[in-house]
Amino acid sequence: MSRLLVWSCVALTITARVVCAQSVFPGADWEVATPASQGMDAAALEHAKAWLESHNSKSGVVIRHGRIVAEWYFGGATPQTKFAAYSTSKSLSSMATGLAIADGKLALDHTVGKYIPDASPESKRTVTVKQLLSMTSGVHNDAGIGMREDLFSYALKTAPMDFEPGAKWDYNNTGLALLSPVFQKATGKQIDDVLKERVFLPIGMTSDDWTWEHREGLALPYSGCHTTARSLGRMGLMVLHHGEWNGKPIVPAAWLKESIGASQDLNPTYGYLWWNNTTGKWPKVPKDAYAALGRWDNNIFIAPGLDLVVIRQSDLAPEKGHQIAEYYQLVCEAVKP
Repeated sequence: MSRLLVWSCVALTITARVVCAQSVFPGADWEVATPASQGMDAAALEHAKAWLESHNSKSGVVIRHGRIVAEWYFGGATPQTKFAAYSTSKSLSSMATGLAIADGKLALDHTVGKYIPDASPESKRTVTVKQLLSMTSGVHNDAGIGMREDLFSYALKTAPMDFEPGAKWDYNNTGLALLSPVFQKATGKQIDDVLKERVFLPIGMTSDDWTWEHREGLALPYSGCHTTARSLGRMGLMVLHHGEWNGKPIVPAAWLKESIGASQDLNPTYGYLWWNNTTGKWPKVPKDAYAALGRWDNNIFIAPGLDLVVIRQSDLAPEKGHQIAEYYQLVCEAVKP
């Protein structure tokens, strides 16, 4: 099995040392290595495993230098088990949007009204793609949006505007739902079709590795992806490498950099459907960390300075006192000085 070896100098944030590490990309299968061989402490990782097991987890994967150094499954789950990614799907939709922008088919300043001229109320037509991606659309946030069979019709024609576009940060699935019809009109394709063709297949995800929910003939842009822990690991590894896979550009590096950084001043922790740690959202982990976050902590966590990708999945609600940052901290602390 061939793998491209990428020599990279990894700055270890915890120790401020620089270590040259040999990084790899998986082929059809992942390379599995001992923690010690990748500069991690096995006993410390056992604490991370214990945390997962005691916090309603179904999977956990730790990837360092492109190799799986720890992988755990609970409650009958296996490497083939697909779980709902929930809002981690948002970060994937961001990738698809970046590809459409790079293709010249969409732009951040394009408005909803450009593609859906009868969107209602009229002020909804002025909402930009940038405002959709940064959670500043101003569209009313309907907590029950996911249960509606007329989800997109409601978001486009019925949901009121609570705020002037750009005036308030509001984590909002109803507003983001508008991205899917806009994307389809601009590109002629569904978000998940673009991801399959341009991202999933090129990084080694097969048709058995994922599914995506649709409603009213459109892909859910804020949720909808169901996939395996190892597939989330592939996505995280590609993003860690600035959108490249085995030396091949997949998602534009400039788009990922912009997506991960602050997209607005109202909540600098939020980019274009990605979360960052610049304000210390996750205490005691590197400030350069960022993540795709889904309901019940179905997450992709990336610490670039440590060359780490960390996955956690579950189909169970967290118990009281659940703090996912504790898991990230345990894994980061397992990196040897």
